[in-house]
Amino acid sequence: MRAHCSAIDDLPVIRNALQKLVGDEFEINEKSEKSWHGAPQTNFSLEITRKKDIRFTMSNLGNEFLCLLLEEDIMKRIDDRNVIHLRISLAELCCGKIELSKPRKKEPCIKIKIKLEVYPGQSVKDIATSCIQDAMN
Repeated sequence: MRAHCSAIDDLPVIRNALQKLVGDEFEINEKSEKSWHGAPQTNFSLEITRKKDIRFTMSNLGNEFLCLLLEEDIMKRIDDRNVIHLRISLAELCCGKIELSKPRKKEPCIKIKIKLEVYPGQSVKDIATSCIQDAMN
């Protein structure tokens, strides 16, 4: 999970929104650096490795959000390395809503990558759907 914030963003609000999304037991890494163009920015990042914790964090996205993922073609969000790519609107998250960012829209967002464990002979789509349904339950 990653988010890039500019110097004019309200970092305590963003920090609080991210913490609510992932829960209190995870520490979000925060790093201040310069952007490509030299402006100051803060990068938030978090890596979760245990399946149980990933499922818990996915369930925090909410059933409405997860249902939306199931309704659309999930394969559009999966790359050739079996990673699901999601972008959540940062502005909406700070307002307490979890909403997918619109494709091709240049807005601040939280980038989420979920690595699927797929073995030969298994369907990537079936594994992704099962992962999302497990998070809903």
